[in-house]
Amino acid sequence: MKNIKKLIASILIISIIVVPVYLYTDRVQASTKPAVQYYFPRAGQAPEPVLVSIISSAKKTLDIAIYSITDQAIGNAIIADKKRGVVVRIISDKTESGNKYQKALLTTLKNAKIPIKINSHSGLMHMKVTIVDNSVVTTGSFNYSNAAETTNDEVFVVLNNSTEAKDFDNEFVSMWNNTSKFKNF
Repeated sequence: MKNIKKLIASILIISIIVVPVYLYTDRVQASTKPAVQYYFPRAGQAPEPVLVSIISSAKKTLDIAIYSITDQAIGNAIIADKKRGVVVRIISDKTESGNKYQKALLTTLKNAKIPIKINSHSGLMHMKVTIVDNSVVTTGSFNYSNAAETTNDEVFVVLNNSTEAKDFDNEFVSMWNNTSKFKNF
C-alpha cells in the first residue's frame, strides 16, 4: 500500500511538472514560425513550393480566391487536399477562366468535385489569396502561374495569424455567398 501511494504521488508530481512544460514547449514551437514571411521570385526566392506546402498542410478547409491559376503542381496539391477530405472552394476571374490553360486546370479541379465560382460583376476578381484552416493566409501579387514564378516581378506574402486569416476568410465567404456577383464555373 505504501508503494502504491509513492507511485501515485510520483505520477502526480510528474504530471504537474511535465504536462505544463510539454504544453509550453508546444506553444513555443508553434510560435517560432514568423508571423509574416515574404518571397520575391525575381530575387531567386521560390514561392511555388512554399504555397504547395501550405496548401498541403490543410486539415479542414482550403479557400482560394485567385485571379490566374495555371500551375499544375498547385492544382495537384489542391486535388490532393480534396481527396484527403479537406473542404475546398475556389473563386476565380471570369475573363481569366476563359484562358485555355486556366480553363483546362479549372475544369480538372471541377471534375475532382471542387466547387468553383467566377465573378459575374463588371470588375475583375483580382485577389490572390489562399486561406488554410482559418489559421494561415497567403496574399500578394503572385498569381498561381509559371510566369509569376519565373518571369514577373511579384511578391508572395504568408501571414501566420488566425485573426488575419479569419478576416480574409470572412471576405471570401461574403464573395462566395453573393449570388448576384458570383456564379458557378
